Amino acid sequence: MDDIDAILNSMAAKTGNVSAVKVAESIPASKSALKKRKHVLTASSPGDNSAIWNANVQIELRHIGSSEHKVRPCNLQNVSPAYELHRQKCVLKLKAKLSAAVEQMGLPKLPNSAYETWQFCSKLAVPDGDPLIPHSDSDYAGLRDELEAHRVGQSLLRLAHGGGKKRATIRPNEDHYLVSYGGTSLRLNRTHLDKLQTLFDRHHAEAATQLFPDFLFCLLLRYESLDGGGFQAALNEECFDVLLRHFDCNMECFASPFNSRYGRFCSAFLDTDRVFGSFGSFFDFHPTSGCFEANPPFVPALIAKMASHMTLCLQNATKALSFIVIIPAWEHTEGWQLLKNSPFNKEYLLLSQKHHGYCEGKQQMRPTRYRIASFDTSVFFWQNAMAASKWPVTDAALDDLRLAFKSKQSEERDDLGLKQGGKKVKRVKASS
Repeated sequence: MDDIDAILNSMAAKTGNVSAVKVAESIPASKSALKKRKHVLTASSPGDNSAIWNANVQIELRHIGSSEHKVRPCNLQNVSPAYELHRQKCVLKLKAKLSAAVEQMGLPKLPNSAYETWQFCSKLAVPDGDPLIPHSDSDYAGLRDELEAHRVGQSLLRLAHGGGKKRATIRPNEDHYLVSYGGTSLRLNRTHLDKLQTLFDRHHAEAATQLFPDFLFCLLLRYESLDGGGFQAALNEECFDVLLRHFDCNMECFASPFNSRYGRFCSAFLDTDRVFGSFGSFFDFHPTSGCFEANPPFVPALIAKMASHMTLCLQNATKALSFIVIIPAWEHTEGWQLLKNSPFNKEYLLLSQKHHGYCEGKQQMRPTRYRIASFDTSVFFWQNAMAASKWPVTDAALDDLRLAFKSKQSEERDDLGLKQGGKKVKRVKASS
């Protein structure tokens, strides 16, 4: 059990939550209240999804064609609702065993992101392993053996691919849609359904059109199985517009089909995400030109590997290449130090925790989209010499970005008539 104790402590530390508390305590709280934004939020109409993505902007294929991008082998036949449901059952068993081990040892409860951190670190060690079941060669191999994850994972290989003739269904339910299969239903907002249908129509060349509900169900269940909405948080639309306007930044290195701002992006799961426009893992992506936004999962080991990969890309680039990186201001971590001290770092911007925010990681399932940031945020502008000349980081650009980053949570809740607890506020009509 000593090995498990050490592994659990390591896992908790790798989430960043333990050390992040110390960082927050060392930063004096701001005395000024969050100023009211000048613009008024307006509710989007059912057919208006411009807030969640920009359908008219997409990276030019010449940037991709001239890169060293490679796509790992991906068999879309393995993407089926039955297969994905079985995978989720395996994940739930692992989570239950993990919680039981923690309780048995009398350790503090792990953060909700613990399993996802384990999975991310496993993917760094074994990229070709199962998308959700941590591999025995990962950092937490001892824990995996103790929890008999190998036996659980191997059961996936014995499951018949395809899942029979039954198909997933999509049906309206009040103000949202339900995507259902085998007694399991997943919620999806109308705007995100429209977006995902459009992306599928653009990129589904290897899949039959009538399979859209199946792929949609698998996509929803895959991200639901991780249950780490915090890792999927994204910039708001105004931030992306600023980056596009000042730096021609039109692709994300770490996104999902739900939160991507543009039609092409890199994401964690090539098998479920490819038909919605994903190029797969950023670590298989080697751009030689262009400007890219990177808001990775807040896992220190992953951030450090990202910095190393970006360094290699910039060293090999023969044209203007830039990365705009957004991570927590965790100065104590290796990844932050690599980003701050690199010669490619041309500018640095620090945002106070209370005065900026992000979009919810599970915005596709929620009535609200915005949240206040959990940490101070660091923004790094990495550029080679050609990019620095083509896209200079001006004071005007930094001022625009600061303003765009301000949290929209309060205004959104007021606009929707929500109290702090998320319940509707009963509006009283003014007497005439």
